[in-house]
Amino acid sequence: MHKVLNAVDRLSRLAGFVAVLLVLMIVVLIITEIICRTLFNLSLSFAWEYSSYFLGCAIFLGAAFTLRTGGHVRVAFLTTSRIPGVARTVEFLATIFGVGVTTYLAYAMVLYAWRAWATGSFSPTTDETPLVYPTSGLAIGAVLLALQMLARLIRLVIGDEPDDREAMQSYSVE
Repeated sequence: MHKVLNAVDRLSRLAGFVAVLLVLMIVVLIITEIICRTLFNLSLSFAWEYSSYFLGCAIFLGAAFTLRTGGHVRVAFLTTSRIPGVARTVEFLATIFGVGVTTYLAYAMVLYAWRAWATGSFSPTTDETPLVYPTSGLAIGAVLLALQMLARLIRLVIGDEPDDREAMQSYSVE
């Protein structure tokens, strides 16, 4: 079981790395757009559109890694309870709810990407970007988030720590 959980963690880290690269690509695109407009009075027609696609994909691809490293916003009022068992019960119930929500999200995103591919949808811009590419990035990220949420539930059931404390410390900004 731990091999499967570790594989999900590795996939989440890889997707998180891709998310970082996408954010860097956004920076490069926007800076290039600014330079082209300022120096050459030329606009790159694709810069804002692709930046939007990259941002959406970066958010979804980074979500599983963020979940594993405890980076999502949480309300810790009940999970820091002094009453024995309350914190664990709340964490367990919240995770079950999270599995349901992320599974539905993954299903919807995969269906969205499938429809973009099946219908041959293109963006309504002059670039006519095939929408299967950005929607696939969203779908992959949503599936990884659902897998990471399921892995979190499994960790809670078997008594393991649901958050990667080592990664939390190495990636924290203080």
